[in-house]
Order: sequence, then C-alpha cells, then structure tokens
Amino acid sequence: MKKHTLAILTAGLFGAIAVPPAHAGGGGMGAIMGATLPEQLIQEVTLGNQYAQEATQTAQQIQMLYNQTRNLQSIPMMMWPSISGQLMNLVNVIGNAQGLSYATANTAAAVQAQFGTPSGLLPNYGASLQQWTSNFDSQIAGVLQTYHWNSNQFQNTQMTMSMIEQMGQSATGRLQAIQAGNQLAGLTANQLQSLQSDVEAGNQAELNFMAMQAHSAVDQANTITPALNAPLAPGAF
Repeated sequence: MKKHTLAILTAGLFGAIAVPPAHAGGGGMGAIMGATLPEQLIQEVTLGNQYAQEATQTAQQIQMLYNQTRNLQSIPMMMWPSISGQLMNLVNVIGNAQGLSYATANTAAAVQAQFGTPSGLLPNYGASLQQWTSNFDSQIAGVLQTYHWNSNQFQNTQMTMSMIEQMGQSATGRLQAIQAGNQLAGLTANQLQSLQSDVEAGNQAELNFMAMQAHSAVDQANTITPALNAPLAPGAF
C-alpha cells in the first residue's frame, strides 16, 4: 500500500468529520491507544509491515543457527546464548502478532459501530482476523505437541522464558529447542505475511468507507445550510 494514499484519506477524514479516539485493546497495542480511528488504522498497517519484517529476520537467524547444529548429536552450551536469544525474539514477534490481530479486530468493530456496516469486505473482516488468530494458535500448538510440550506451558512470556531456560539445561533440551524454534519461526513468518496482507487490505477498505461516509455527511450539511440561511420571502408567514 502506498503510504501517501493512506495519508491523503486520513487528512480528508479529519477535515470532513470529527472522529473520536478509538480504544481498541490487544496485547502490545498500548502505543496506539487513544489514537483516532483513522490514525489507528494507519498505525496498524505500519505495525503489520514491521512485524512481518521482524518475523522474516528472526526466521532467517534461527534457520542459520539450525543449519549450524543440524548434524550435531548435541548442542554445546556455548551456543545456547545465541539460540535462546533468537527464541525470545520469536516469542516477542508471536506476541506482537497476536496483539495486532486482536487490536485490528476491535478497531473494525469500532468503525462499524460509528459509521455503520458496509457491504463487501468489511462485514467479515473482524471475523477473519479472529479466525487468523485461532488458526495461528492451533498451528503453534501442533508444533509444540510434536515435541511433547503442552501449549499451556507457554501461555505468557514469563512461562515461556522459564521453559526456554529449562531446555537450556540439557543437551537434548537445547536440540529440541532449536528444532522446534526453526519450525515455529518459519510458520510465524508465513502467518505474519498473511496477517500483514489482510490488515493492509482491510484497513484500506475501512478508510475508504469512512471517507465516503464523511463526505456524504458534509454534502448533506452543505445542502441544508444554504436553505437554513436563506432570507424569508415577504409574507411567508
């Protein structure tokens, strides 16, 4: 998406109609709380691009480490700081992606609540984001089950850090960690590309719809105002 297109639409919305701050929730979304709806829509697109890039970079780093260790029977302790550091980067990327999906779904609901339900893409936009989150969670759980881990052991960052530390205490644990991490990193990179595309298309559609609604309201006001300000003809009453 061209950034200047979003900027033009946003400027038009600000000039056409007053839009109150949005209050969409979601983990990792504190930076955009209190933004107006147009601002939040643009920031979500920006974050989608950022997180997709971070996911790709993290996957590449973990793939490099995996290739260095794939022929080893066990992973030496001296390699663990590099591996665990990249695994924590992956945990952060996953958390940010899930937070963005939740926040964007909440923003979609706010747009519909304020501007009405449009036809086409948007009525199912929030549901598709929720489905993305569900599918992503299921795929992560599937990888963890392959290594006999339960997703309940990775419910939050603190629990995940603890699990990673435990894995680092044995050669077998370190080996499983890089193997699972490599699978999860590739999965996450692919899912972030999908999410980024969905958010870009969906938020652009929302901005287009809001602009159309705002301009319609201005047109109505411009039609009514001259009639209200027109002088009364003599004998009108």
